[in-house]
Amino acid sequence: MKFTIEKKDLLSISNIAYRAASTKSTIPLLSGLLLQLDHETGLTLTSTDMEIGIKASTREVEIIEPGTLVVNAHYFNDLIRLLPDKPIKFSFNQETSKLMLNYGRSTGSINTYPAEDYPDLPLQKKASSFFLPQDVLKEGLRKTVFAATTNHFRQVFTGVLFDILETGQVNIVASDTHRLARYICRLEEEKREPFHFIVPIRAVNELLRIIGDQEEKIEVSFAENNIIFRKNNIILLSRLIDGQYPNYEQVIPHKFVSHILIKSDVLSRSLERIRVIPGNDKYKIQHVQLSFNEGELWLNSASENAGEITEFIEQAEIDGDESVKIAFNTNYFLDVVRILESEGEKISIDLSGSLGPAIIKNPDDDKYLYVLVPLRTTGQRE
Repeated sequence: MKFTIEKKDLLSISNIAYRAASTKSTIPLLSGLLLQLDHETGLTLTSTDMEIGIKASTREVEIIEPGTLVVNAHYFNDLIRLLPDKPIKFSFNQETSKLMLNYGRSTGSINTYPAEDYPDLPLQKKASSFFLPQDVLKEGLRKTVFAATTNHFRQVFTGVLFDILETGQVNIVASDTHRLARYICRLEEEKREPFHFIVPIRAVNELLRIIGDQEEKIEVSFAENNIIFRKNNIILLSRLIDGQYPNYEQVIPHKFVSHILIKSDVLSRSLERIRVIPGNDKYKIQHVQLSFNEGELWLNSASENAGEITEFIEQAEIDGDESVKIAFNTNYFLDVVRILESEGEKISIDLSGSLGPAIIKNPDDDKYLYVLVPLRTTGQRE
């Protein structure tokens, strides 16, 4: 193997490809980055920990001698990132089994592993596929993945559900059982066989690093129990989560007793201040209580150890029952407010009762909603 490449061109694919390599595995190859160099496809970098795999390639390379080898993924990327912005010359020394590099008058070497045993990604076995615009997929995942959890005895809650209906509607859903986020988009095909699948949080977060805000489409396909996302010269493969996702439609309330329309920036700043108050000894979770007083919205949080904050929000438009008092996890509430603050002047909050779930959304956008389950707390402001 022998080639020359600009640092920026190498780093553009290395920064993406190395992230699937394992940092914990006792199998050295799974901590490795596979480098494949040939005249047809250019330079291709691949890493996998057998749960997810990432492949990225570039043709912006001067190929002198094709070849294949494996290096430690994290060491390789860290080193390339710190090199000066100039051409880098690579060559493989067969006697020492090291990858040699030259940058200007400086040199270095990287230990390699045999590439023969590096696991293949099952890309040739891919079956049915569909396409989604990158910007739509990115928005849907960004607005839902945070509602999933990294640790739950039901593994389905550690991923994002894609529920594709017969009409071509795609419901992207995530939940940790205390909150639920749902985003709706559509496929070009108006009718197709309904199906669903669950993508792990880690794979979703890596995908968000890859896709952009362009309308250019990304291909989504399947191979055995894996999902494959393909964007130009980049491929992300991930195992799917097995299991039956609960009926999320049953969680979404449709009858409400109170409706609040509030300026998003005002609510965001109030919650930021209230979040300073820690949970008290009895209730470890930071919480905020919503109540009404003569057409005003009150937000209150109290802690025996720290103090109390009460925010009066006069700008809120309130319809319905004003006797409702309801408490929410402050951080869960603030998570969605931060998202909605960036896209609209106002936020809509629909309450189904003091102990019933609430719906929070942008009043001008029906594609997205957030269901927040209230906390059962006492000792808050009456």
